[in-house]
Amino acid sequence: MRLKSWRSAIVLLAIMAVTASACSSSKKSTTAGGSTGGGKVADSFVLGTTDSLQNSFDPAEAYDYFGADVVWNVAETLVTYAPNATTASPLLAKDLPTVSADGLTYTFTLRDGVKFTDGTTMDSAAVKFSLLRAEAFGNKDSESAGFLLSGIKTIDTPSASTVVIHLDKPNKAFLSRLAYTVAAIVSPAAYKDNVLSGSETGDAVLAKYKKDTIVGTGPYKIVSYKEKESITLQANDTYWGTQPKTKNILVKLYDKSSALKLALQNKEADIAFRSLQPDENASFKNAAGFKLVEGEGPGIRYLTFNVTKAPFDNINLRKAVAAALDRKPVLDEVLKGTGKSLGSMIPPSFKTSDAKWTELYGDGTDKAKLDQYLTAAGVPAGQKVNIDFWFSPTHYGDTEAAVAQVIARTLEATGRFSVKISSVEWAEYGLKRKAGEMPAFLMGWYPDYLDEDDYLEPFADKAIFDPAKWDDPKMLDLVHRQQAATDDAQRATIIKQAQDYMAEQVPYVPIWSIQQFAATTDKISGVVLDPIQLLRYWTIEKQA
Repeated sequence: MRLKSWRSAIVLLAIMAVTASACSSSKKSTTAGGSTGGGKVADSFVLGTTDSLQNSFDPAEAYDYFGADVVWNVAETLVTYAPNATTASPLLAKDLPTVSADGLTYTFTLRDGVKFTDGTTMDSAAVKFSLLRAEAFGNKDSESAGFLLSGIKTIDTPSASTVVIHLDKPNKAFLSRLAYTVAAIVSPAAYKDNVLSGSETGDAVLAKYKKDTIVGTGPYKIVSYKEKESITLQANDTYWGTQPKTKNILVKLYDKSSALKLALQNKEADIAFRSLQPDENASFKNAAGFKLVEGEGPGIRYLTFNVTKAPFDNINLRKAVAAALDRKPVLDEVLKGTGKSLGSMIPPSFKTSDAKWTELYGDGTDKAKLDQYLTAAGVPAGQKVNIDFWFSPTHYGDTEAAVAQVIARTLEATGRFSVKISSVEWAEYGLKRKAGEMPAFLMGWYPDYLDEDDYLEPFADKAIFDPAKWDDPKMLDLVHRQQAATDDAQRATIIKQAQDYMAEQVPYVPIWSIQQFAATTDKISGVVLDPIQLLRYWTIEKQA
């Protein structure tokens, strides 16, 4: 997931007061936010965040964290991930699909009696409508999430409860893609005017999205959305599954982490999630009346080279920077324990993760290795290489400038580099990235779907993302081979080969994996931070 957001002003809203009963959470572990200890449960809580909506709540478009997180709580997919699970389980489907031997056909049987919040029935026609609609937007809008469904060839609906999806080629990651919010099933009646005819281009495509609401089958529905201010959610009283723990949720959008921290301290917010800074999170860890919930994070931060232009079209110069990059000062001085050193573009939460980068290039302390690569790059002994190094100052949080400065300092400390640091805000950063105007720059990635493929294909396929402008046929072949492999052991071998090749060509240098944190009052329980990364609002409750 491309890490996108813009910052917004603080506006206080009063949440609706609706009396409802709910059972208390039985979750006890710190990864689930502890327990409120029983007792009366409040009918509302306030979630504070520095995230905000990048484009819309339309599942076909939403490709930023906040948009996807809201979709996740308001609409549903055929399959999903249970808390802390790494394999998919059925949701709107009764069971996991039957998959043909050639990996091209997925047959689902749907649950009975499920309705959208507009009262219409969820059936096979709605599934076909939703998936093909999202795919069509992905074919027209390169910034939308719809491209994730581009492998769908046709969909058959032999009965109201049966859906048969045919792919144009096997893709082992397809089931995981169906668990992502792009595959959320929406009401055809509500979205009938938000369908592409096929002739639209440019702004005409964007105008067809349903922007500020969602009509799905999920545990919540959107009551109101005020741009850059807040979103109010209310429990879906016709929900087919177990009712959520809390009736009403107000999500308040803060422009700075310091304002979010103050709101939590003053009990104006009950939860601070995405993103307090390391010191701010730490301040709540042992504070009376508060808790800090920690979870393994699937997000990664990495250095990107533009491999098409000098100086980093020289592979040995890329290797030299990889050998000089010392992760420890960033982890210790800036992140202060909130990140973990990363030796692969695939994080260690996956069994196939292979720390090939640190194996090849070391930990930034091997001067002989650095000099060896610089010599191979044609740099005379004792000569410094000038690096034009870029970052975006607010998009990744208030610590980003410090991250850039520490990285520059560690590179210059080798005596072989002179680093010029530059920065622009996120919108211009994206334009410069696409135009290839930044030789070396910091980026981040949160996965869309829980599969290794989402750490490989986007970084190798220029039609999807490829910020390094790498466009390497051998890498693309490895990506496509691991997608097509139906045998798990064979696929794991190819994934390792893909990591090895990426490390050897080094268009990217992984730096750290992002841990997840949520600071809460001690009245909150049920916060689950797991590899799926999206926050389940329906498991959270507040002691009255």
